[in-house]
Amino acid sequence: MMPEPYWPKKGDYCLSNLNDGMRLVRVRCPYCKRTHNYFAHDLIRIFGDVDVDSLMHRMKCERCGPSSGTLDVDIFAPTGREAVGLKIRRLIRIEFKRVPVWKEE
Repeated sequence: MMPEPYWPKKGDYCLSNLNDGMRLVRVRCPYCKRTHNYFAHDLIRIFGDVDVDSLMHRMKCERCGPSSGTLDVDIFAPTGREAVGLKIRRLIRIEFKRVPVWKEE
């Protein structure tokens, strides 16, 4: 029996499903090879309770920008050895830019 292919998936797996355990979201840029780890509740504050796989199209690399294309998004639960020294990005605040729009009268 052949294993089920990854795409297309039969059901969505939302970010809120990751909050029950110590599961993290790992995002990796395929071009610059930067990797960041996030808590699901921080990503929910930004993107809402979306499907985990939709993050690869919603997020962009801070170094490469939109030219990096899609990012590699994985869910993982760090074991004891992996958790030691693991850096996790935390959301401190969300800033909005104030851009003036002018009209000539």
